Amino acid sequence: MSTLITDSNAVLTFTGQWARQEMADYIGTAMSCEEIDALYGLLYAMGEPAAADMWMAAHARNDQPGERHYRDSDAQYAVPVDPMDLLQCESCQ
Repeated sequence: MSTLITDSNAVLTFTGQWARQEMADYIGTAMSCEEIDALYGLLYAMGEPAAADMWMAAHARNDQPGERHYRDSDAQYAVPVDPMDLLQCESCQ
């Protein structure tokens, strides 16, 4: 896979569209944990950590106990996720 981005306008358009809260609320709960992890990693790699966190939070609201992103409303803190682990590339380790 190429790591060269040749059209930065396309990146800005993509991140602009996927940084919308209403979209995350509507679609995020229907996504699988693997899908949301992939989107999270992509948005984070594109320099949009706030959008990545927004999508993760929207998805987690629908996860049930035992699912990967479930967050107990009484939890003291969230366990941080290393975005480099999500990219799963050898050079990122």
